[in-house]
Amino acid sequence: MFNDHVVDLYAMTRSHDARAVANVLIKRGIDGTKPRDPLQLIKLTYLCHGWMLGLYSRPLSAQPVEAWRYGPVIPDVYHGLKRHGTRPVNVLQDFPSSDFDELETDLIEQVFDVYSDFTGVQLSQLTHARGTPWYQTWYRTGRNSIIPDELIEEHFSELAVSGE
Repeated sequence: MFNDHVVDLYAMTRSHDARAVANVLIKRGIDGTKPRDPLQLIKLTYLCHGWMLGLYSRPLSAQPVEAWRYGPVIPDVYHGLKRHGTRPVNVLQDFPSSDFDELETDLIEQVFDVYSDFTGVQLSQLTHARGTPWYQTWYRTGRNSIIPDELIEEHFSELAVSGE
């Protein structure tokens, strides 16, 4: 009984290097013969983290999300992909890997399926619109501030309830 509780607690709190999430998204794009550009991948990684928090109250990314000029960014993902400029990322990156559980894998795939046809600019507009965690953080605490996971979780929970 105790060991089951410890395993459940671990599963609820564990999170991954965001670059490992980005690599899963890169692989999905390559496998679908439509690699995504860095801006898309940065925003898709954030959306994966947000939906994991909103639906399951657990983080997907171990790194914090920051409020940058064009929306929420996980700096490690940005810095890992910026050398590609605006070109599609068509090879897996030398990023840390991670073992995602079934729930996490399913969520990453669903986020990819729902959002991957949006351009980077469209994803940027979506993720830093009025009322979003980015917007609240940017206008309360300023540029490059950390967006609290609690704020992200609340936002994506509300989206899940409203069906958006």
